[in-house]
Amino acid sequence: MIERRQTIQRDLVYKAVEELHNHPNAQEVYLKVKETHPRIGMATVYRNLNLLVEEEKLLKVPVSDGPDRFDATIIEHCHIQCIKCKRVVDIDYTPNMVKLMNACAKTGYTSISPNLVISGICPECQNKN
Repeated sequence: MIERRQTIQRDLVYKAVEELHNHPNAQEVYLKVKETHPRIGMATVYRNLNLLVEEEKLLKVPVSDGPDRFDATIIEHCHIQCIKCKRVVDIDYTPNMVKLMNACAKTGYTSISPNLVISGICPECQNKN
């Protein structure tokens, strides 16, 4: 893990990810930080999100059909994404998920990320139909 000098902007970006609780994308983080610090730029938000991921203080959650999301929960866990509203929520590891990760390891591939993002339809979107 690389340790860098902590900056006000990095603190604001991290706090925004924590406060949003919904695995925000960079645009959502930018809008949240801009509420209290209107002069912050989008490039600063992107740079600090990537630095926080590099420092292992945030988890980058790549999702299909949309921008990466960010998570302040950095312990290994999985996610499920609604294919309609794009919301992402955490799923705790179960014994079957551990078996799946072990099965992946047996393929000979080098695992880069233990993240698994499952697609589904959230209860709110199900109720709309």
